This record gives sequence, structure tokens and C-alpha cells, in this order.
Amino acid sequence: MPNVSLALVIHAHQPVGNFDHVIEEAYQKSYSPFVRALLAHPRIHVCLHFSGILLEWLENHHGEYLQTLRELTLRGQIEMIGGGYYEPILPAIPDADKVAQLRKLSDCLSYHFDSAPRGAWIAERVWEPTLPRPLVQAGVEYVVLDDTHFLAAGLSPEQLHTTYVTEEDGFRLRLVPSIKALRYTIPFQEPAETLKILREGINQPEMLYAVGDDCEKFGIWPGTYDHVYKNGWLERFLLALEESRDWLETTTLSAYLRSHAARGLVHLPTASYAEMMEWALPPAACSDLHACLEESEHLPNGPRFQRFLRGGLWRNFLSKYPESNQIQKQVLSVSHRLQKLSDAKGGGIDNPGLLDAARQHLLAAQCNDPYWHGVFGGLYAPHLRSSVLRHLIAAESDLDRAEGWDKAPRTEMTTTDFDADGQDELLIQQNLAGMIVRPADGGTVSSLRFKPAQAELMNSLMRRPEAYHALVRKHVASQQAPKEGPASIHDRVLSKESHLEALLRYDRYARHAFRTYVFPAAKQCQDFEYLRLGEDEMLARGLWQVTPFDPSAGVVEMHNASQFQIDGCPLRIEAAKTLASRVGDAAWQLECRSTLSADRSCPAGIAHGLEMVFNLLAPDAHDRYFLANEVRRPLEFCGEIESPQLALVDEWQRVRITLEARPQARWWIVPIQTVSQSESGFERVYQGSAILVVWKIDPPTWRNVTCTLRTDITRWEPPAAS
Repeated sequence: MPNVSLALVIHAHQPVGNFDHVIEEAYQKSYSPFVRALLAHPRIHVCLHFSGILLEWLENHHGEYLQTLRELTLRGQIEMIGGGYYEPILPAIPDADKVAQLRKLSDCLSYHFDSAPRGAWIAERVWEPTLPRPLVQAGVEYVVLDDTHFLAAGLSPEQLHTTYVTEEDGFRLRLVPSIKALRYTIPFQEPAETLKILREGINQPEMLYAVGDDCEKFGIWPGTYDHVYKNGWLERFLLALEESRDWLETTTLSAYLRSHAARGLVHLPTASYAEMMEWALPPAACSDLHACLEESEHLPNGPRFQRFLRGGLWRNFLSKYPESNQIQKQVLSVSHRLQKLSDAKGGGIDNPGLLDAARQHLLAAQCNDPYWHGVFGGLYAPHLRSSVLRHLIAAESDLDRAEGWDKAPRTEMTTTDFDADGQDELLIQQNLAGMIVRPADGGTVSSLRFKPAQAELMNSLMRRPEAYHALVRKHVASQQAPKEGPASIHDRVLSKESHLEALLRYDRYARHAFRTYVFPAAKQCQDFEYLRLGEDEMLARGLWQVTPFDPSAGVVEMHNASQFQIDGCPLRIEAAKTLASRVGDAAWQLECRSTLSADRSCPAGIAHGLEMVFNLLAPDAHDRYFLANEVRRPLEFCGEIESPQLALVDEWQRVRITLEARPQARWWIVPIQTVSQSESGFERVYQGSAILVVWKIDPPTWRNVTCTLRTDITRWEPPAAS
């Protein structure tokens, strides 16, 4: 009998909100040909994992594919593995939601394949020691984790060819180590290199070589479709496994676990795969870790050092990217609100179905991709952020209706440290709208949620340094691949276009709305574009004091004071800002009244600006545009507009935003473009438009000035047919 067992665990997932054509390409180039290859090699046994959102798409677009998976399952060739339905990072969501996610996918697999899964795929292999309890409570018996986790617990590489048990509070869970060396040979090197690793287990007792990795690397990663299928790598690999059956067996994990006892008890530290822990660090620390890893490769005992060189934990992304933290805290807020209503379900909820609908939207909003960034991860992808935010707003609206907000519209304003950053925010909740006001960050607004369209109108991203920007500046781009096949994504440095380094400029402030600027009147729109306004930073980013307010009024008054010098003239400026939010029939009106008072006159001219940020997602789409003086401009427009009004129209989301300034102002418009990395290379991404409403005030009059910006947000309706 073979004493070496190979357990291939192949994982397939697509984010909530991804484009159909992108998923279709993944189906044609990866999911479909991979399974066709399994059909042609019935002796090969593997475990497959599909996230629930991907199974939904397959059912709607390629039902025959699910039938093929069912056939393979019934003949015992594949084992379907469970996990979180929408592929959440499990430690980032409440335990009740963990269990709901796991059970939802388990129910789905039971429906399609007549068998509940025994194992679970852990999204991005993000592990924390508190996970065994909710996993076991959801019916999970085993999980696959990277060897990184086990090495960090003190095990040696030789001890990873078996399984272990871990527990929390007596809830026991089997753990299967995934061997990193196999992740880097499959499919990037010839099959002989993988067999060379596996042969090390010959004549050893019961050697398990498990490897869990993405199905997308078999066809979707750059260069892999030709390599894996057209050039026959997968066929050669499967044949090589079959020809080695005298000493090697391919197995599903359930089959292996039934016949092999666990080696013993182990407790794993918080960990993920090595690259993820590197990406989670701040840029400087990320570069330092990378340098340490490279230096250790040249040491006589480098691998001994590398076992204990690790980056940060996944939660670091929530401190590294406040935009991610805000969305995650919105998830927690909706989850807690839903749980509270569910607990009181028998006491006054008129339509319990609304709670079920809210729960499904909440679970969809927990899809992991928009919360982090590395080579993968969709934080820099506005359409993925927009999708989870849309589900969150839909859940909010369902809970509003469950509480009767549609019958008796009201406003609730609460002060709390919403995002756990040490500063209080002001939350404004209305039946048509939701806002997050940040007094500690310039008295700005970081969320403008228009519920009738289920749209977060801001959804932008601060331009910030990333560790890989050094490569962008060096113009490093290589299309070369190693002789044995395409390079791993982690080894590739590609660029989708030239001169991206020109876009590498970094914001001083988060991209929030209603930020107050005071700056010299001689500045122009180009100065705003290149971040050289020379503005009063105390007013722009400082703490604004909130005046006591009526929690049902929808009005916030704030004030601030600063010392500012303009053209050598020192000034003490007293500033006040009043935000008023009013909702009517499918219309939301925001008004910001801004007052500046100086302690003395000054011969220099001054300019006052209020910055707005909106992201309607598609900068060059014909159905999304600026409208002023009856002239349409694409969202990627950059420049100055003089007009009594400026409108942003989104015919796709059916939203119209109309800005009107008193006294009349100029509109400085600058697209916000980031440079990020993806599996296909460095790319520019439109993150919305910054609109600075500019009032230039002559010296004799500006000592005491009031300016007002009114924003009307309504549903866009197409013109009536003539």
C-alpha cells in the first residue's frame, strides 16, 4: 500500500459585486477546464471548495457545472468542503454571524450534493485561537491551515505531514497543515519538482502532504492558462500522480481522517499565510520585514530564522486603512442592531421577514475582499467596496422598516466612538439617509448613505504610501517568466501602463466631505490638484467642538479657532460650521453654513473652500457625469467650472446630486486616482472626485464672512418620452 498521501484542496471564490464578465472568464479559463481534467482522471481524488456566492453564480449561469460536480461527488472522487458562505474573515465578524455563514454554505452543499461538508475553508487562512468554538458549533470537523501557523507554534517542518487537534473551551477541531513548498511548485514548476518533494516521504510512516490553494492559479493568474492547459502542465501532472500510485495515493481529507488518528494537541498563534502577514504591516515595517527575509536567505541557517520571522495579524488592515475599519464597524453596528431586534422578535416586529432579509444582506456585506489589500484583496476596488456597502445599506433599510421608520419618519443623533479610534463620532440616522460626522477630523463627514438608492455616495480612498510604490518609481516591469512556467504572482512585477509614478502623490487628510479650507486667494485649481494650497491645517484637520444638540433635529453646530499667517499677516480665525440634514419624500437636503471671523483686517486676499467628495464609480461612463451650464463632463474631468449650480448625475444608480453655493462660487474638480497592485500588475484606479467649492473674498470684506453650500440628493428619473 502507498505510504505517501497527497491531499489537494482547491479553493474557488469570487467577490460579492464582481463583474459577470470577470467571473465568466474565470469559469472558462479555470473552473471548467480544471474539473474537465478531473473527469478524465477518475483515479485522482481532491477536495474542492467553492464560496457560496460563486456557487450562486454557477447555478444561475452554468447549471451543468454543478451537475458535473455532483457526479464527481457521488462517485467519491471529490469532497466538497464548506466554509463561510460569503467568504468572510471569520475573526472580523461576531460569533453568531460566523455560525450563520458556515451553516448557510453547509445547507447549500447539502442541497446540491446530498451531503453536509465535514471540513471548512478558512478565508485567507486567517486564524485566531478563538475560532474552534464557533467552527465546531457550526458542525465543522476539520480545517486546512498553512504550515506557517504550525511552524510559529514551534513545530518543525518534519512534523507537518500529519494532522493535529486543537480546542477552545473543550470544543475540539482537527487541523491539517498545508505545505508551502507545494504551493510554489504547483503549477509553476514541472511535475517532477512536486514529485521530488513527495518522494521525501517514501519509507516514512504515514506521510500526509496536504496543500490548499486557489483554483484561479490554474488559468487566471497571468500566463497560467497557456501553461496549465494549452501547454499541458495539468495533464502531465495528473498522469505523473497516476504513474506513481505504487508509492503515492491522492486522497480526500475526510477519507484520510477516517483512517488516521491525529498526532496530538496543538495550539496555534494568530496567523495567516506569510504574504498576508507582510501586507498587513505599515509600509515601512513591511519593507523592513521583506529586507529581513531577504537577508536571512543568505545566512548559513536562514530557514531556522525564517520560521520565526512573521508580519502582522490580519486585523492590522483595520488600523492601516481607516476606510476598511469604518465599513467593518458598520457591519458590527448592523449586526448588533439585528441581533437586538431578533431577540425581541416576539415583542412588536410587524414583519419578521424583514429581519431575514436584513440578515442575508448583512452576511453578503461580510465578504472579505474589500477589507484588505495586497496582491489580492479588493480594498482599492471601488466597485467591490460599493457592493458590500450597498448590502449594508439594504440591511439598514430593512431594519428601519422593521422598526416602523417608514410609518413615522424620525431622526436619531448619537455620539459614540463608533470606529474605536479613540475619538467620538456623531451618527445621524434618518429614514432616507445615514451620516457619520467626525468632529476630530476637521468637522468632516465620512459617510453619506442615500438609502432609496442603496448608495454610499462618498466611498473614496485616501492616497497613501504603499511598500510597492518604490517599484513603481523604479519603472520595474518584467514580462519574463522562468523556463519551467509562469512566475508566481508574488514574484511578478508588472505595470498595466507607463508613467504611473506621476500619480504617486499622497493626501494629508482622509477623503471626507465638508472639510474647511482657508488659503491665499492667489492659489489656483492646479494647486488643489497637486496638494499645494498652503491651507490652514488647524481648520482643515483639527478638532471642532460640537455645540449641545437636539438628538431629533438633524442639525450639528461646530466651531474651531486657529492661528494662521497669510502673506506675513498673522490672524486668529474663529470658524463656525452648521450642518443640517433634512429628508422629505425621496429627497435629502444637506446644508452647510460656514462662518469665518478674523481678529484684524489684512491687506491680502483670502479664499475659503469646502471640499466635497463623491464617487459614482465609473469615470468615463456615458451614464455618469457632471452637469453645469447645460454642459456634460465625464467624472474624470479635472479643472474649474463657473456656474450657479453643479450637478452629478448617476443614471445607473439613479441618483442626482445638485450643489448650489451662496454667494456664487467656483467649482474646482480633481479626480482622485490611486496606484495599486493587483494580480495582473500595477494599475490606476479612480476613487471618486474631490470638489472644492471656492469663495474668493476681497480684503475689505472677509473679516466676517458667511458662505453656504446646499446639497440636494434625489432619485434621478429619465426624461419622459416625447
